[in-house]
Amino acid sequence: MNDEAAAHYQSIVDQMTWGHRRLQDAFGTCGIPKIGWQIDPFGHSREQASIFAQIGFDAVFFARLDYEDKKKRVAEKSMELIWQGSDDLGSASDIFTHAMEMGYGPAPGFNWDLANGGSDDPIIDDPESEDYNVDKTVDRLFTYAKVYSNYYATNNVLFPMGTDFYYQDANMWFKNMDKLIKYANQRKSKGSNINVFYSTPTCYLHGVHMANHTFPTKKDDFFPYASNTHSYWTGYFTSRPAIKRYEKVGNNFLQVCKQLDVLTQGNGKNEALVTPLREWMG
Repeated sequence: MNDEAAAHYQSIVDQMTWGHRRLQDAFGTCGIPKIGWQIDPFGHSREQASIFAQIGFDAVFFARLDYEDKKKRVAEKSMELIWQGSDDLGSASDIFTHAMEMGYGPAPGFNWDLANGGSDDPIIDDPESEDYNVDKTVDRLFTYAKVYSNYYATNNVLFPMGTDFYYQDANMWFKNMDKLIKYANQRKSKGSNINVFYSTPTCYLHGVHMANHTFPTKKDDFFPYASNTHSYWTGYFTSRPAIKRYEKVGNNFLQVCKQLDVLTQGNGKNEALVTPLREWMG
């Protein structure tokens, strides 16, 4: 999840390539991701969308878009779109884009990360207990899902479960999510049309694709980003000149080292020397 405003595109491509190499070495080709998970950069560039499309990603998901843009898109059910990343490249740079209305944390009432201050009650499914709350919890999920579905154009709803530093007590999360899925889906026998299941962005994207909906398009950036009135996250465009120069100079050294290895027909003999620089740049 690289910065999109202050990093040079060459560094973005280079480090994305290096990350893919690491994943492929560890997991094989099935470990290569197909989704751009850009949930927290402070605004998003059209060029990033183009890069993702060109390296073979199927979609990009993000959480931060300007509050006024978000309000308009929610009203129009256009939180999902086809981002046209380049006039020159045409459809080769188009990518499906999903803006996450609730951000990348859990829906209200479903924060079970007690180690990080989560205060929501766990699901108590013992019918003999005075704290039994299955029905109340499922009702809350369904109510929120129906509201949230009004923001998107298909009948697929993506609920992120977790955020920064969460899952320090993963058992608490999965124990409660297992129960939530079980009891939510039991209601289908009583006529409920809501199906709840563990998923991934790729699986979600498949569901959206199967809905066969025609999405709006966009050509420009998601810059500048403001989270609310007078709260523009744009200072770093012009601040931190030292670290920006450091990134440019470091990237230049990295490219020169790689080119010298090729030109001298090193055939990878210098990998042990170049790799630390790749990782430092990452």
